[in-house]
Parts: sequence; C-alpha cells; structure tokens
Amino acid sequence: MKTIHKIICTLALVGSMAACNEDVNDWPVDDSYSHLYRTTHFEVEEARATSVVLRFNGVAEATKYVFEFSLDSMSFNEIIRTEEVKADTLTPYSAGKTVVNTEYLKLIEDLYGTTRYSARVKAVNENTGSESGWYGLSFMTPAEQIFTSVTPGIKDVNLRWEADKDVSNIRLGSIAGKDTTWITTVNTTAAMEQAGETSIENLTPGTDYIVQILNDGFLRGTWKFRTLGSAVGQTIEVNPGDDLLSLLTNATDETVTLIFTGGQEYDVNNQLRLPENIVNIYFAGKVVNGQKPVLNMTKGLRLSGNKGDICFQSVVMDDKSGEAYWFNPDKNNVENFKFEGCEIRNIPRTLLYINNDNVTFRNIIIDDCLVYNVGVSGYGMLNIGKNTTTMEMISITNSTLREIGDQTMDLRCKIDLFKVDRCIFCNYTTKLQKWIRADNNRAPKEASVTNTIFCGPNGGQKMNHGYGDYSGWLEFSSCYMTSDFPEDNRKFTNALRLDFSTEELYVDPQNGDFHLKEGVVFRGKGVAGDPRWW
Repeated sequence: MKTIHKIICTLALVGSMAACNEDVNDWPVDDSYSHLYRTTHFEVEEARATSVVLRFNGVAEATKYVFEFSLDSMSFNEIIRTEEVKADTLTPYSAGKTVVNTEYLKLIEDLYGTTRYSARVKAVNENTGSESGWYGLSFMTPAEQIFTSVTPGIKDVNLRWEADKDVSNIRLGSIAGKDTTWITTVNTTAAMEQAGETSIENLTPGTDYIVQILNDGFLRGTWKFRTLGSAVGQTIEVNPGDDLLSLLTNATDETVTLIFTGGQEYDVNNQLRLPENIVNIYFAGKVVNGQKPVLNMTKGLRLSGNKGDICFQSVVMDDKSGEAYWFNPDKNNVENFKFEGCEIRNIPRTLLYINNDNVTFRNIIIDDCLVYNVGVSGYGMLNIGKNTTTMEMISITNSTLREIGDQTMDLRCKIDLFKVDRCIFCNYTTKLQKWIRADNNRAPKEASVTNTIFCGPNGGQKMNHGYGDYSGWLEFSSCYMTSDFPEDNRKFTNALRLDFSTEELYVDPQNGDFHLKEGVVFRGKGVAGDPRWW
C-alpha cells in the first residue's frame, strides 16, 4: 500500500510539473505597458554661459535618445528646443560592462547665459517604436560675457563686443552703494551689430556705472566701470605748452581733474610739484581715435602737503629715461596712488621710491596698464625701503610688465595686502635675479599672486621668486611659466610649467604683442594673463 501511494504521488507531481512547463511565460500582455526602461542616471556635467554638457547612462535596445528643453521649470508645457542623437554615434565617456552601466556626454550649445533651463531625456527604439519614460532635471547657466572691452572716458564710454553675437539693446545704469538706477537704453542698429561697437555719451565724471548687453531680454554681457576724473571739484582742459604748476596753483578747488587730449604730446620739462592747495588730482586722458595723450614728464613728480587721491588715467607716461626716481615723496601721506589704463615707460630707476621715515601710503593700485623699461638701472618698479612706512595694499592687476630691472618690488615696509592678478611678466634682455624683495620680518600680512604668466628668457639670468625663501607666505597657484622662463633654486611654488616657449605661445612678445598664436591650445586662455590679449 505504501508503495502504491508513493507511485501515485510521484505521478501527480510529474503531471503537475509538466503542466507548469506547458504554461511558462504564457501570460496576457498589455501592449501599452511594453516600453524601454528609462536611463538610470541623468545629470549636468558642466554648465557654461552658452552651453551645457549633460551626462547620462545608456538604455538597452535604444537606437536614439531625445532631449527636450523648456523654460517653464520642469512643466515642459512649452518645448523651446529638441535635440536627437543616434545611439551608434555616441562615444562612451565611461564604458561599463553593459549599456546600462555605460555613461555618455552630450554637448548642447547656443544657450543663453544667466537662464534657468529644464531638460529631459528619453530613449527610443526606432525599429519597434517603443520608448522609455522621461528623466528630467533643471540647471542654471552662468553669466555670459560678450563684451570684449569697455573703455571709459571722462563723460563717455566706448563699448566693444563680439560682433558675431545676436544683440538687441544695451542698457546703462548708475551705481550708488548697493543700488542701481537704470538711466538709458540704446537699441542696437545693424551697423552697431556688424561693428560690435558703440559709445554712450553725456555721462558724469568720476561716477560708477554698469552696462548690460541683451538680446530680446536675455542677458549676454555685464561690465562695471567708472568714468575718469572726479565727480566733484574743478575740471581743467590742458593744452600742449601749458604750465601745469600755474594751472594747479591757481585752481579754485582742492580737487582738480586735468584733461589731456589723445593724439597730443605734453612736455612737462620741469619737476611737477603738486601745491598744498591741491588735495586730490586726476590726470585724465581723453582717448581720440584709439590714441591716448602722451605726458613727457622727465623730471618726475613731487608733493607739497598730504594728499588724498593721485590718479593717472588713460595716459601715456614717458620719463624719457630722465629722472631716476620718478616719484620720491618726502614726509607726505597719500591715501590712494593709482594708475588706471596707462602706459608707463622709460624710468631708469623706479616709478615710486620711498626712503623717508614715517611716510604713509594707504593704497597703490596699478590696473589695466602696460609697464615697460622701468628699473633697469636698479631699484625695481616699486621701491619702498623704509620699515617705518605703512601701507594697506599694493594691487597690480590686468597688466603687462616688460623689461623690469632689479626686482618688480622692494617691499621692506609694513603692508597688509600684496596682490597680483591676471598679469604677464616678461623680460627678454633685462636680467632679474629675484622677482620680489621683502625682508622676512616684514612680509605682508597677506600675499596673493594668481592667474599670472611668467615668460621670456630674462637675459639668460635664472630668477628666484624672492630675495630670500618666501615659500612660507608666497606661492603661485593658478600661475604659469613658459618653457624658456629660467627658474632658479627658490622656485615659483605651484606655478605650472608650460610646454610652450614664449615665442611659441605669443604672436610677437619681444615687441609687446601677447596675443596667443593661432592654433595654440593653452589651458589658461581667458583666465590667466593680461585680459587685453585674450
């Protein structure tokens, strides 16, 4: 009986298994649920001003991917753009064992800056017509900058931008503290767009402005600037041959703006001593047809009394290798000593020499300048050799320094901040043993050297970063050295050595043209060096 029972149970089990095998996968299917799986990952790899790189994982059996874009915060009610890419044209960014584990990148161009986009992707099998679900995300493009130069005058500003860009209007506002008041809008004409240039007039001297360029409401560039001269005080038009000392002595206000006209030369044959009745002075150049005025000041500058602002703006200052120490203050105090948009050249010893006790200079600012052939007879570009001198800041930015002798700066003084950013330093014939001198017990409280390119053979002389070892407080991250720049034992810490020589990198560096040669791929392009050459 037990045997018969076992046989019956066995037969029943075999029959049951046979029945299951016959019905395997024999289920009714709703075609509306037959589709591809969506991608397992979708994100922004990099958002740029006018483009975005999207990263996504592949989908099995997909023959193409569809990307859609909108501006309505993930609602996708109004699709502004659709992009398709065939699966067999994609190159893996990160190859996996399966399609699902493989990552791809997709570049989307011709976007607008400062704009929030929604993007989504789906996979499609064109052979079966099946599709995946959408995978969406949102991203913000950073600000675009199509302005190539903004050149302020005394009562006007010249604007230049990339001529191949679509633009519709330019608006200008004045800045007071944190507040901006939009005061005028200029609709661009076909001629403006073709030239990529226009000017705005009737501005106020010494005033902070902001200018934006747009295309149908989309922001394409922003630039802040300050008109030359002073918004207050007396303005004097200077003619060649005028006696500057007489003009200043007879001035009726303690703040004076001297206006020099571009394309003309002004010979200042005697030493110019700023009288005590002048507290703030602006030497402002009116650029005419791209030309700045030339001030041949061969006897340099001196002071009587303490000063607030001493500013040179958009002028060419040529010492003609005359006065060894171009500016040698006595026991004076100066708030701000500025050079903005200037060319400074042919000074045998130094632009500024302070060797008197208890002199206070709050700020020295050199911005957007070309400095050439200074300090080749010793002392360097700036020489502040007294430890009783106190300063808040020396700032050198957006400038090109060529043929600088002895050292760029001798800073044996009490100083809070020493800053160099976006500059080019290049010596061909001049030999410089050290880039900077600052006694260790007088090191700046803070030092920052960034986005600067060191180039040129330096007359065959190897160069140290300093007179001593300043690596404890001075380093050169984000800076570059050309392959022919001769570095000595005291290294330019963290500066990146390029494979290019100076001649291979630039168009004509020996004659001061530092535009990149066509075809050169330089990772610091648009970031490092003097922006005038970008």
